[in-house]
Amino acid sequence: MNPLRTDAPRVRVQFQWPGPDATDGTDNFFFGAWHPSRSLRVTMSGVPPSAYTERRGFNWLLVSAASALHATGTGLVHGTRDRSEGVAFRGYVFPRLHSYSPDAEILTYWGTRSLEEHNGVFSTAHIGRQGETLTLVTDVLGMGPLYYRVFEDLVLFATNPRFLALDAERPDLVAWRSFTQTSWIIGDRSLSAGVSRVPAGQALRWTKDGSRSVVNLGRLPFGTRAVDHRSVGEVEEAFQQAIDRCLELSGGRFVLPLSSGFDSRRILAALIHRKVDFQALTYRSAQKGFRDLDGRFASEMARDFGFPHVVLEPALGTQYAADDRSRRVLVDTETREHAWAIRLMQTLPARPSFLFDGIAGDILGDPVGWRAHTGLSVEARSSEGELDAIATHGITNDFDLVLRSDEWPSASDLREDVKAYLRKFLPRSNIAEIAFLLLRQRRVIAPWSQQLAPPGHVPLCPYLDLEYLRLLLDFRSVDKHATKFQRACLREFWPEFHRYPGNRDVPADMALGSSAPGNKQTLACRAALMDEISSHGELTALRQLLTVRGRVGLALSGRSAAVALREQWYLTPLMELVSRHARRVRCWKRLSS
Repeated sequence: MNPLRTDAPRVRVQFQWPGPDATDGTDNFFFGAWHPSRSLRVTMSGVPPSAYTERRGFNWLLVSAASALHATGTGLVHGTRDRSEGVAFRGYVFPRLHSYSPDAEILTYWGTRSLEEHNGVFSTAHIGRQGETLTLVTDVLGMGPLYYRVFEDLVLFATNPRFLALDAERPDLVAWRSFTQTSWIIGDRSLSAGVSRVPAGQALRWTKDGSRSVVNLGRLPFGTRAVDHRSVGEVEEAFQQAIDRCLELSGGRFVLPLSSGFDSRRILAALIHRKVDFQALTYRSAQKGFRDLDGRFASEMARDFGFPHVVLEPALGTQYAADDRSRRVLVDTETREHAWAIRLMQTLPARPSFLFDGIAGDILGDPVGWRAHTGLSVEARSSEGELDAIATHGITNDFDLVLRSDEWPSASDLREDVKAYLRKFLPRSNIAEIAFLLLRQRRVIAPWSQQLAPPGHVPLCPYLDLEYLRLLLDFRSVDKHATKFQRACLREFWPEFHRYPGNRDVPADMALGSSAPGNKQTLACRAALMDEISSHGELTALRQLLTVRGRVGLALSGRSAAVALREQWYLTPLMELVSRHARRVRCWKRLSS
């Protein structure tokens, strides 16, 4: 017997697909709706971005992209035969559970363990107890994207906020300015007011009375342990165990996006040592003086060790702009990076695969990123002083020159928002590392694999293995900076891989490259953005966000390529935001009961 109300009028909702919108069937999404007590009927209209599959219950709906690489109807959503329980799951959890595991295994795991601690990177929505509960949960650092909003008495959720759009969508201007200034979005905000991201390391649970509770699923070390002579070996052993857990996943071939850096090089060494069958892919990009570091030195490693390797040439002109548009749609314009990843995803094998992502390797092994972003943690500094340093380094007053003060929250407002978000993670000595992981790694870096990987493929993040993560965060930040674990592990255990130059060791005699190809890509993207904004009649809206100085820069950048390149530091993120807002399609509409 269904315990929910069967005598109440049915809730009727229409869902309008946001359209293909340049994604070409590569959006591996899921979304859903849940009502706490009444029967729910959702009708679908419009053109879906790809083939999809769905599961429905008395008071809920789950929809996801379907994988063309698996049996017909296979996707990210699962339901029991009696429709009493449903799960949407994207990602992986150790041991041996991933997006395309058998239905029964996924339903059993999340039906019994949704409020436990999990080792993996994932986004999950679980509907249980005959539809009486909805639980939204992601991994300990929240790298798996999952968003939600409350629409009257419905809870809507999705892996991409574009599936949550309502009428009269309003921008979250704190998020807009944060994105414009820093490339990351503060905390659990999205670019749309009313849409939030599921917090890191927490589960949100709604029950049949409409109430919501928050369950904390684990704590991370505070960074107080000193590094000693045994630590490098301990770190290497933990990493090898993390790789072993990744390799225990079955149902696909392993793919390694290989750069010349240490993150992917440590994974490469582990795969070759184990004689794993894998494919390496390298995107040729301009780095550190516009040099071809990844293409050259990854190719040298492939030649010397004899593993399958493909170097991907960068797209140019209109094709690069088209790839960038796809990227913007797939990440909902929440990050400005990784346009190159579209080309890599297009090259993935036409069969299921596990895609290694080296995210967080460097920051966990050597928190040097804070030299540029917030400064390393200093033991003598108070916790509040550390928060001040993070906010001050991350958010400057430079944009006051070009952003109208009467249209935007101030830089000071943003700094207070950053500090308020991070304060809840205190007390801890490694707050700077936690901040970098949650603000930059989670909101800027993770989307390249989490949001851009097409259906049928599962990203793996060995450096975010819970045991490895806890070990590395246990060490003091200043000690890690002195030790440089990434380099130390390669040098001590894999000297044959450490010897190669790369983006961490640029040869002194390597000639500089040219900025011209990158400039052409930037200008092609600018032209595409201006076309999008103009065609939707939003050029005036763009101008209204700018000061006189900013409007002059906008006008002159349309006449001079040199000015366009000079002014891109503020115009590119603003144009991306305005274009996103102009192209928004309302997805959800309440119909009469």
